[in-house]
Amino acid sequence: MELFANLTSNRYEPGAFAEAAEAGGFDGVTCSDHYWLREVFPHLWVSLAAMACATERVTIAPSFANNLFRSPFEFAQASMAMARLSKGRFEAGLGAGWTEQEMLATGQSFPDGRTRARMYREALLIVRELFTTGACAFRGEHYSMDVPKLASMPSEPIPLVASVGGPWTVRNITPIVDRVELKFGRTTRNGALDTAALASVTRHELVAMVDDVRAVREDIPIGLFLLVAVGDDASVAPIRDMVGTNLCGEFIGSPTKVLDSLRSLEALGISRVQVTEFLPGSIAALAEAMA
Repeated sequence: MELFANLTSNRYEPGAFAEAAEAGGFDGVTCSDHYWLREVFPHLWVSLAAMACATERVTIAPSFANNLFRSPFEFAQASMAMARLSKGRFEAGLGAGWTEQEMLATGQSFPDGRTRARMYREALLIVRELFTTGACAFRGEHYSMDVPKLASMPSEPIPLVASVGGPWTVRNITPIVDRVELKFGRTTRNGALDTAALASVTRHELVAMVDDVRAVREDIPIGLFLLVAVGDDASVAPIRDMVGTNLCGEFIGSPTKVLDSLRSLEALGISRVQVTEFLPGSIAALAEAMA
């Protein structure tokens, strides 16, 4: 099973973060695409470029590029540039977008969930066509595009990765991408992270989601996004109190405990886990445990 380290904070310099993750044994490094949540986030494409230049082995990917922030054309163009810069180590992760506050605060609209999901599918279809042919003529409910020719095509296909959670996205997104990452949709359904919903997620629920994806497409690789808090009892106690003892609580605790819990997911059909810090220093602690 692959472990990816996800950058979500300006407290880390992106190149140094990626270099340390690679040296620590992680298989990939990613960067989330937000303006801010608990704190200001680093810029997606600038950070990914720095990560690619600072590493030689790890996969580089967005976690995930926010479809509400930009055009699918711009996403495809940036992805092709990143594929060249990383010498073929780039995976194009695109997400639907889920945070209401940062959209409204920056003067943008925040579509309802149904609209976001259908915009997302259309955007992925556009990106897939651009990746495949370098051109795209598309007329949909939300996008109209007529691109005669994109920049020079990369020598190898760029893997297209999507986040799925609810029944509609599982059915309609899974068939058109190369990899999916599971997202517990009810934890962000109202445009913000719902910690009570996060605490209620069970391992049984995760198994059911894997089964739902496999029912649509048996062979697709499945990943999972997880928040982790790695440290001693005193440092992780407030987070443990917040997320409880269900699935998310398995990834709160000592480095050995969290690493064992992460690796146990492979038996459920998860081939990749993207870890994001609930507690600063968690990724470095995991790297030390993997050494």
